[in-house]
Amino acid sequence: MTDAPLAVVTGASSGIGAEFARVLLDRGYRVLAVARRADRLAALAEGTDGRLIPEVQDLTADGAIERVAARAEELGGADLLICNAGRGLQGRFVETARSETLEMLRLNVLASVDLTSQVVPRMVERGSGGVIVVASSLGFFATPNLAAYGASKAFLLSFAESLSTELKGTGVQAMALCPGPTITEFSEVAGLGDAVEKTPGHTTAAEVVAGALRAWDAGRVVTVPGTVTRLMTAALDHAPRAIARRVMEKVFRSPEEATQIPAA
Repeated sequence: MTDAPLAVVTGASSGIGAEFARVLLDRGYRVLAVARRADRLAALAEGTDGRLIPEVQDLTADGAIERVAARAEELGGADLLICNAGRGLQGRFVETARSETLEMLRLNVLASVDLTSQVVPRMVERGSGGVIVVASSLGFFATPNLAAYGASKAFLLSFAESLSTELKGTGVQAMALCPGPTITEFSEVAGLGDAVEKTPGHTTAAEVVAGALRAWDAGRVVTVPGTVTRLMTAALDHAPRAIARRVMEKVFRSPEEATQIPAA
């Protein structure tokens, strides 16, 4: 299977990342699955005949990105990069520990940009490949009580769109994936409780990945999976920013009051 294309998937131990790993295996890829939890990766690798290669790394640790990039090169070079690893952080910015905010930004923003910078140039040299950056539908709007998280996803959305334009004519593709409320472990870690399940139009990881790969095959640059989320995002995105900001203020009144989360 050494001739099979290689996909590198970060945040692969659960949720959207794990689903990407499974579906890409079905598409004939080898998968370098990157995450912190060795037991989860080992379970994911069972029955894959070595086509899923666990890579246990904390992407915020010194040297972790370099180790992932080097491992990808050892395996013949990445043909597809899925920058999925990330975490959420809910609460008023001024009441959130500085260390928690910076740790989130290191994972959501710096790890994705750094890994892309080490993997995508090799794709350009070969004239083929691509990167899917997992942003969020929250990246389109101001998000009170998720201020730094929403800003990190706005950065990733802009980054992927800009990269797509820069890569025209190289044979390498870039796409921003902007899920809405999706039922994964993410919501629990982010402190959202069962708010995602209460949100109309919420999706599953399987639905997000299926929609993402359809958009990828069609050459889309930005995709928002889920009909309800796509319509809500389009409506607010075309509204004046002041109006969109007031709507989001009502939705995200406070961590205690918010009962419906329009994106994750």
